[in-house]
Amino acid sequence: MNLTILSSVAGNAAQRVDKNIELKQLSDKAWLIQTSLACNGHLDCNSLLINDTKDLVLVNTPANDSLTAILLKCLEKKFHRKVTRVIVSHFHDDSSGGLQTTHKQGIASYGLDQTNVLLKPKNKNIDYVFTDSLKITLQTVHLELFYFGAGHSVDNIVTWIPEEQILFGGCLLKSLEATDKGNIKDADLKIWPFTVQKVKNRFPGARIVIPGHMAIGDASLFDYTLKIIALQ
Repeated sequence: MNLTILSSVAGNAAQRVDKNIELKQLSDKAWLIQTSLACNGHLDCNSLLINDTKDLVLVNTPANDSLTAILLKCLEKKFHRKVTRVIVSHFHDDSSGGLQTTHKQGIASYGLDQTNVLLKPKNKNIDYVFTDSLKITLQTVHLELFYFGAGHSVDNIVTWIPEEQILFGGCLLKSLEATDKGNIKDADLKIWPFTVQKVKNRFPGARIVIPGHMAIGDASLFDYTLKIIALQ
């Protein structure tokens, strides 16, 4: 991450709102949420919150319904309103694990049509699906959802906030802290590098890039992800 981004983000102290949940402000409109996959206090999963004048949009739920319920209560307490929309970046639990909870609370969900199909066996459903791209207009910011191809999973999408120059890459991208490809059970190792290259070409000036796990970074995550994918 370049020094300008590092200093601005580092200036905002992280807030541990639960043993398994931490919030950190990235900009006027965006907050990084880090949660625990195993609910053991080790914060290893990234979500993004977009805070507009009326909407609160969550990108990726925590890995299960109980932790998602806790997060939603914490966010309502902090922002004095409820989450209104949720974006699912792929079908794995670290993105969709709390979808039943958000559905019960009437929170509209968005995701790829392929993700919706893959979630059916888990009795989960996405309200609004797309095939290639989708734009969501809020009050002062826009969210742009893109599917560039398979990678970590066949259905991984990215979320771009042009006004903030923030890209949520999810598990398609690797943190600079990563030393291996991670969970590749559902990965397409042949297509993955081509998909990342498409993302790199589309968002070369991304100010903040958020991977699915571990530390966030900037556009340097694109080349680092390509390096990690190439490892045997």
